[in-house]
Amino acid sequence: MATIDADGHVLEPEDLWERELPGSLRDRGFRIRWNPATEQEEVFLDGELILPVGLVGVGLAGHPFTDVGKGVRYRDLIPGGFDPGKRLADMDRERIDVAVLYPSVGLFLETARDPVLAEACCRVYNDWLADFCRRDPGRLVGVAGIPMQDVHAAVRELRRAVGELGMRGAFVRPNPCNGRSLHDPYFEPFWAAAEEIGAPIGLHPSGAPDLPGALTGLPIMDVPIVGHPASFFIDDFVGFSQLVCGGVLERHPRLVVAILEAGGGWLPHWFDRFDHFAEVYAWTNPGLKLKPSEYFARQCYVSFDPDERSLPYTLPLIGEDRIVWASDYPHLDATYPGVVDELDEHLAKLPASAQEKVRGENAARLYGLGAPA
Repeated sequence: MATIDADGHVLEPEDLWERELPGSLRDRGFRIRWNPATEQEEVFLDGELILPVGLVGVGLAGHPFTDVGKGVRYRDLIPGGFDPGKRLADMDRERIDVAVLYPSVGLFLETARDPVLAEACCRVYNDWLADFCRRDPGRLVGVAGIPMQDVHAAVRELRRAVGELGMRGAFVRPNPCNGRSLHDPYFEPFWAAAEEIGAPIGLHPSGAPDLPGALTGLPIMDVPIVGHPASFFIDDFVGFSQLVCGGVLERHPRLVVAILEAGGGWLPHWFDRFDHFAEVYAWTNPGLKLKPSEYFARQCYVSFDPDERSLPYTLPLIGEDRIVWASDYPHLDATYPGVVDELDEHLAKLPASAQEKVRGENAARLYGLGAPA
């Protein structure tokens, strides 16, 4: 069975939006600028500094991330993030058959407050990613960015990305966008469209304080090491809980959602906690017909890191059909080289019936992929 990376990343060209946005918006799109005083690459959007440090962490897999990547230029990061041919060569070395691709700078697409700018930035990213994947569409699988700032634009871009560009789904941030959380009735046309066209939605955090979430609402950066491991989990935990308990999955039973880049070992605790309180507080939401854990079992997937020791113990509770794995290549915390060796070591601890499902069968079903050549 194929080995399918359910959540890898690309590195967008540093001048992508400056080059490709319409002339009237070009000065407002993403800009990556070197700050010689701090020796850091900074990210600007619509004239505002949205990421002052740490950008180069998106391409330092296999390298030390000392002093927040100080002195490293974005253009010098891992070539396989920028170039599809080099990405395929890295996949061959790592024994990865298919990589499903999410963005890096594009993780901040929902940061734009102006819906017109947001839609244009998403179109530029999606067009570029589709071209990236054309190098080998059987092995490089794109997931679209969506302008959630305007639900009509979101539906429009979802249909274009899937129907015209060949994307295999879309991603949204688990955080509120322009003040609206994922269960807000405003987004109902988007969830309905995703359900209608069979586009899975990846719930993918950014680990940055650009939107309301863990890094803006909690003082976790008082101890800096807490920021990365806690913020991804907290944002996914809250966003996913809103999708379930806010009734989105109840109203759209064929909608498929993947919870990404927060690990999976926490999920059985979530089942216990939310099933219990869904019963205690049933009077507050009579529209929920199933237990929260049953919505997950019906419609959702969760990604594990290849080295998560909890996988063998939590698999019976989560379900062997609902687990995928993700490399996070080329981001700083990815195991590179050797991620599939690491995966093999941990898959060997699973029942035989689950090993190939987690290796690739579940991801193939999640993203609607055929067997790779």
